[in-house]
Amino acid sequence: MNGFIENLHNPENAATLLCIESGKVFRVGDVCPDIGRLSPVLRPYDRIAIHCQSARLFLIALTAAWRAGSTVIFPATDRAAYLDAIADRFDLYLDDAAILEKLSAPCLPPSENDTLPNAQDCRAVFFTSGSTGAPKPVHKNLAQIEAEISVQEPLWQPRIPTDAKIAGLVSHQHIYGLIFRIIWPVMTKRAFSADPAAYWEMMQGDLRDGDVLITSPAHLKNLHPDLVNVPRPSMIFSSGGPLDLTSARETTEMLGTCPTEIYGSTETGGIAHRQQMDANSIWLPLPGVDIGLNDAGCLRVRARYIAGDDWYQTEDIADIDTKTGCFRLRGRADRVVKIEGKRISLGAVERHLRNCDLVEDAIALLPDENDHRLGVVAVLTPAGCDMLDDIGRFRMGRQLRREIAKFEDDAALPQRWRFVEHLPSDSQGKRPLHLLRALFADKEPGPPEIVIQSRDGDRVNLSLHLSADLVYFHGHFPDMPILPGVVQLHWAVHQAATIFDIPVTIGEVAQLKYRKPITPGSNVMLELDCDRKNAKVKFRYYSVTEGDHSSGILKWREVFA
Repeated sequence: MNGFIENLHNPENAATLLCIESGKVFRVGDVCPDIGRLSPVLRPYDRIAIHCQSARLFLIALTAAWRAGSTVIFPATDRAAYLDAIADRFDLYLDDAAILEKLSAPCLPPSENDTLPNAQDCRAVFFTSGSTGAPKPVHKNLAQIEAEISVQEPLWQPRIPTDAKIAGLVSHQHIYGLIFRIIWPVMTKRAFSADPAAYWEMMQGDLRDGDVLITSPAHLKNLHPDLVNVPRPSMIFSSGGPLDLTSARETTEMLGTCPTEIYGSTETGGIAHRQQMDANSIWLPLPGVDIGLNDAGCLRVRARYIAGDDWYQTEDIADIDTKTGCFRLRGRADRVVKIEGKRISLGAVERHLRNCDLVEDAIALLPDENDHRLGVVAVLTPAGCDMLDDIGRFRMGRQLRREIAKFEDDAALPQRWRFVEHLPSDSQGKRPLHLLRALFADKEPGPPEIVIQSRDGDRVNLSLHLSADLVYFHGHFPDMPILPGVVQLHWAVHQAATIFDIPVTIGEVAQLKYRKPITPGSNVMLELDCDRKNAKVKFRYYSVTEGDHSSGILKWREVFA
């Protein structure tokens, strides 16, 4: 298996299928000229940040930057405030439009010393959430990534057909997506899908039998009902956080393949893998990975593709089987949580709020172990208190979410708020978790537990778990409890108002249909599609097993911007 740079520049590979974008086939020989044209243009810049939607353009810019001798910076998001926060770490920013513009400009002559770089000199910097909440740079090089791929490829190769395509729902901007969607396919001469596809609806029509899916727990907890009709993938990878057993089983049943989970981090790369056949499934370390525990019971790892020869200490609590070397994870010891498969720094959320003139102090947390919605306990400034009196708690929460959204992706936006005069503390002045969680114990009537929220512009999917003890099931009906239709309508209005920041008062509900009852213990999806121009939101409740439960159109009295 040759290296990434070598495979892209070997003339013998010119006819090798590389990727498919918008239905068009691109071969290695199609992109090499673009890499050659772009590389001289990038040579004056030492540090180049790249954030692309197109995986093809991303590959071109990445390879051209490495050929130019530049270090590639991978921003975690393209939010303006986030890019401003790391602006001192790069000299040039490239997105899809900037790459296309440079490729269309007159070509610079190639350098006389334009030799291909070795993998050790192809440097990259990723950003992840550190303990302070500030973006933490993680330095890697291509040699480390290729070493990890050489460890994993022998494990997966026997299960993948020779003509399989790599189809990814995860972003190539993060290390998992970069490895599995870009570097690995090129090294193994497997074609990849270059179109952005964050949701099942955007890619399921392109699948063929035997293709490989690159997903996350967020996608596998949000399976689209139509997936029962798609071709069967040979492998489904999932990373970004542990997948729950229920989702693993539903994926296996629907797609005919049990997901292969990869456990690791930006700092370490892949550490272990598993397939959850039952509740006793454990993590198997990847070949060449040594594991152990520190005095606090947190996992430490060592492998040749992790920088240096020393142990890398994680914050993941684990139990290790001393006979087999396999292990189970028992949660995190730091203040980074996983929401929708994304690492969310509680410290970053708190820092953004404290920098707002409406908030004096704040603590971010998960209100309880079974609630995956982010919560905040906040002490407001006098200006914040005046606003709270004027607009109420619901709109105050939305206002503060907008402040955080300047810097963070949707997964980091709190959904539960408590406004207090003083943050609770014990006799030692500490703020123990149980005192903070007690503020959320009086669960207000409202939406059920929101397991995951995925968003594509003004189209959102919410996964709702309806516990049997939910107050809305009581008395309706005594012998066969079901979720009242008026509650379904209320939740649709509430979520639409919260997510899309639109007026709460509706003027009309059209095409309201109730097809199948929703029963206690159900897992249902709520799909919201906002049409701002016509001041309306379509909603639909559905589930994998039952199909559509109810649907309708919410119309507002005024056109909103």
